[in-house]
Amino acid sequence: MKINTETLEDRQVQLTVEIPGERLQAAMRSTARRLSRETRIPGFRPGKAPYNIIINKFGEQVVFEETLDDLGKEIYHQALEETELDPYGPGSLDEVVSRDPLVIRYTVPLPPEVNLGNYREIRIPYEDPQVTDDTLEAVLEDLQQRQALIEPADRPAQLSDVVVLDIRGELREPPDEEDAILLDKKGVGVLIAEESDWPVPGIAEHLIGLEVGDDRHFEYIFPEDYPSEDLHNLTADFHLTCLEVKSRIVPDWSDDLARNVGDYNDLLDLRLKIRGELLERAQRQADAEYAQRVIEATIEGATISYPPMLLQDEVNEMLTELGRRLMRQNLNLEDYLKIEKKTKEELRSELEPRALERLTQALALGKLVEVEELEVGEEEVSTEIDRIIAPFKDQSEEIRKSFDDPMSRRHLTLDLLTNKAIKKIVAIAKGELNSAEETSAEETSEVPKQESIPDEGNPNKE
Repeated sequence: MKINTETLEDRQVQLTVEIPGERLQAAMRSTARRLSRETRIPGFRPGKAPYNIIINKFGEQVVFEETLDDLGKEIYHQALEETELDPYGPGSLDEVVSRDPLVIRYTVPLPPEVNLGNYREIRIPYEDPQVTDDTLEAVLEDLQQRQALIEPADRPAQLSDVVVLDIRGELREPPDEEDAILLDKKGVGVLIAEESDWPVPGIAEHLIGLEVGDDRHFEYIFPEDYPSEDLHNLTADFHLTCLEVKSRIVPDWSDDLARNVGDYNDLLDLRLKIRGELLERAQRQADAEYAQRVIEATIEGATISYPPMLLQDEVNEMLTELGRRLMRQNLNLEDYLKIEKKTKEELRSELEPRALERLTQALALGKLVEVEELEVGEEEVSTEIDRIIAPFKDQSEEIRKSFDDPMSRRHLTLDLLTNKAIKKIVAIAKGELNSAEETSAEETSEVPKQESIPDEGNPNKE
């Protein structure tokens, strides 16, 4: 058996294999005997029909194709052994180059290669988040508004009131095949405020002065900057019927109001605790944004190559995730594609840039785990499980059972390793590592090759 190897781009190798004629003939005769056993042929017992009879009945091409299914896999595995290639995943039988002699061409995906470069030299300034007085006052204003006392008002509607409406909106000249009805709501409450923008911006001017039983009509031309591009420059007619007018009285801040809002001792306690909560939230957001900047800088300085199958696998994973989200909305992928007016191929193309980001990030962080020799012990996994199930109280033990599955624990372990890798590069970028850690890391970073996950798979898989 003659084997020619050619290294392709993107971590792939092409194998061109020439198979001796006698091996092909022996394999085809074996296939013929199998077909003879599986097919009733008049005048012959099962498995006893001569080779030429089988060829005449099925045709040489059919026998050849049946032979290639098994022989192709056998040749592929033998070629891998002889070339000592370590495939990352299933290979593919690309083409039969010739029949006489039989020459087959395969593509073999190799493990991804990641060189992180000088990632330990990355330094990115970190700014501690701040909570401004304006931010605090905006939150307090929202809390105050939620405490408003709403009661029926026997008078025309005015600013800060709530009106209950039947409201209908209809396009005058809808685009082809588009529904003219924009909305048709019954008994919907609308706050009269200058910033109100539902169902359209400026609605407040059409609500002021309404009394119970009043009807009001107005037209609205959707501007060029309207969020929905499909409505730009179209004209709609709106019809309102006022069902109720309600006054809305917002109380002033006091210690009593603070205690009514939640578990606060007084107004000062409320302000201090809310500022603390806002600072914690800002800290989490700032940390997440900083970590992402560091990851991007690490990837930018790295050299990452991988076989194309990895990107396709990532797109497939994103499609699976989308399918799960749609199921929670009682939809499926086919419904989604109809609603969005897209083909599956178009959707895959749209997902590919994000899939590429996810893949390169995963490969870079995986290499970092290896280079930095990061590990997660069983105790750490158990502690994380305790943290996850703690909020569920009565259901906690039932949820704990879901982590008895080895695959679930493996996924959790990988998540913890990823978190450790992110914390490591964040500490590096902030310049927080001490000299001992720096020296140890310089020695470790000389590890040249990412450990592969061999999986020869099915060479006929596309």
